[in-house]
Amino acid sequence: MGDIGNNYGNIFMKNIIKSYLEKYPDAPNRTLAKLILEENPQFGSIENVRNKIRYQKGANGEKLLGDLATHEFVTKKSTIKEGLEKLKVFSQNKEMVNVHLKEGRYLILSDIHIPYHDMEALSTSLEWGLNNNVDCIILNGDIMDCYPVSSFIKEVGMPSLREEIEMTKTFFAYLRELFPIIPIYYKLGNHEERVRNYLLRNAKEFSDVDNLKFENLLGLSEFKINLVNREIIKLGKLNVLHGHEMGESVFSPVNPARGMFLKAKSSTIFGHNHQVSHHSENNINGESTGVWSMGCLCTLSPDYRPYAYTKWSHGFACVDVNQDLTFHVNNMKIINGKII
Repeated sequence: MGDIGNNYGNIFMKNIIKSYLEKYPDAPNRTLAKLILEENPQFGSIENVRNKIRYQKGANGEKLLGDLATHEFVTKKSTIKEGLEKLKVFSQNKEMVNVHLKEGRYLILSDIHIPYHDMEALSTSLEWGLNNNVDCIILNGDIMDCYPVSSFIKEVGMPSLREEIEMTKTFFAYLRELFPIIPIYYKLGNHEERVRNYLLRNAKEFSDVDNLKFENLLGLSEFKINLVNREIIKLGKLNVLHGHEMGESVFSPVNPARGMFLKAKSSTIFGHNHQVSHHSENNINGESTGVWSMGCLCTLSPDYRPYAYTKWSHGFACVDVNQDLTFHVNNMKIINGKII
């Protein structure tokens, strides 16, 4: 009832204002407001009356809405875009161009964590690649540990960053001796990202110095190794990720592959979790999605986690990509130097 009364009162006042404007069309707003208030004290204050006069005249309210309705950038979508382009917009999401690789046999090695690698597991995976005529090698992140620039408390006596870099270069040189011609792609993992994160935290002014860029620190061009950051490597219809790119929140503690499936919703192979697992589902159209998590090639009992071997496992993968972009994944586990 109160709302109805208020609405009725507003209409009544509006009609009074309208009648005075018709009677005194040239009267100044303040003069007219004083006259209306004297004869209609229910308006309460002169400012209230002046506001209603201005609204009725169209100084605001209906006139303003009319201006907006006819404004060029409101009525024409193309002009809206032009108007917004005048704003200085900074986007943190730089467009990434995925790496599409053709048919062939791909050897994928993940989580070597030099200098904390497992010599037997690493040599087993490389020997398999040599004996099975791989066409390309993908180093799928955390190849180098970058312990000295991590955010964790550091133990004394550990290898320096310079020593880690030299060891990793030695590995690259040997890798090129074994596979002198085939393409090699190095996709950065969260451990490699420690280097840039350290610069941004402690020496931001040096973060854009070319010699301090990760690819230059490791001399990747010298070894003809192609750098891939957070872009997806596409092996036909299969996505290759390190794993950290998707975040940690939904990764299953039992089956990392299922956790990745819940995020990627597409066929994917990844490392990062140091566990060999697989998950597949069909959709209502009968289309199949498969997700694989790979084992690591580092020690299974690091000092900071001596019983990691209860969940971690050694392993690597081979992916055969066909001309029609279909693929076959052989996700291999290594136990005591033997592939199972």
